[in-house]
Amino acid sequence: MAQAADIDLDDALTAFEKTIRNKPNQADRVSERTATSYLRNVRFFVEWLAEERDKEILEADTSDLRVYLQDCSASGDKDKTIVTRRSAISRFYAELPKMAEDGRVPVTPEACPENPEEGYGATWTVRESHKSQQSGEEIQYLPPEDVKKLWQHAPSPKVRNKLLIRLAYQTGMRVSELTEIKVQSINRAERKIRVPAVTSKSGSRKVAYKPSLDSLLRRWLDGGLRDAVPRASESEYLFPTREAEHISRESVRRVVRKAADSAGLNQEIYTDTTGNTRTKVSPHILRHSMAVNTLKAGTLNVRELQEFLGHHSLEMTETYLQIASDDATDAYRERGGPPEG
Repeated sequence: MAQAADIDLDDALTAFEKTIRNKPNQADRVSERTATSYLRNVRFFVEWLAEERDKEILEADTSDLRVYLQDCSASGDKDKTIVTRRSAISRFYAELPKMAEDGRVPVTPEACPENPEEGYGATWTVRESHKSQQSGEEIQYLPPEDVKKLWQHAPSPKVRNKLLIRLAYQTGMRVSELTEIKVQSINRAERKIRVPAVTSKSGSRKVAYKPSLDSLLRRWLDGGLRDAVPRASESEYLFPTREAEHISRESVRRVVRKAADSAGLNQEIYTDTTGNTRTKVSPHILRHSMAVNTLKAGTLNVRELQEFLGHHSLEMTETYLQIASDDATDAYRERGGPPEG
């Protein structure tokens, strides 16, 4: 699988601010207020990119930008706000190769992607159908039996990683939310977790998990496994590491991908415009899987699922309902429908 070089978001934004605030030509400079707006909007996009598309900064393409702006529109952003978001992202990716050439970011200009803005046609509008996607980029999900295979093949340390995968699936949390769970946010008696607002689009909410996780949580929290992690005593998070207070999103991705490879579940889906091969199983597929499988089982209705997942727009949640409905129709055709006496 091709891998794009990673760059730190904070470092990239610092370099971006210096670049656009100190252009030799005054006409090319931006005000402090505009720079602040640009930085905020680029951060929103990069965080969305990681959570919703499982991509890094250097992997963004036109489809990502288009779907992001459609999500913003579906969440209630006004056209003027969306234009501002689009301008900020376009300016960032336009400046990125120059920042690389000047040594402001630790990559070569050749490693920088084409500006996602370049792929837009003149007729594109933010009001086109929500999340229309190119062939090969449809929402992927795992049936329950494959989810089980995934956590059964969790890499070492097995208790932590089984808990990580199963908790991600049962709660439908975003990767960024999963990595920032605090021990004190878990109500083990009621099997509920308070999820803080970690992005601009998500307010705080509560999610639940099943009794099947009680044993793993006991072993991790009470059995000394978490405490054995170096510096765990200094961390308030559920998943500390020897390097940081809490596990990183990239580490979660590695865990899920290793488990998927070991279980024989991974497969190439498509190659994006930056040349990176996208595979079926990523952390975000667990969120998709929870949503689709929950609707199929009738455990939650679409409104309840919207609240559980933290979606601002019902339209986003209804995407999963359409998938569940399509699968039911296919099963009907395949199995012949109801018996007729």
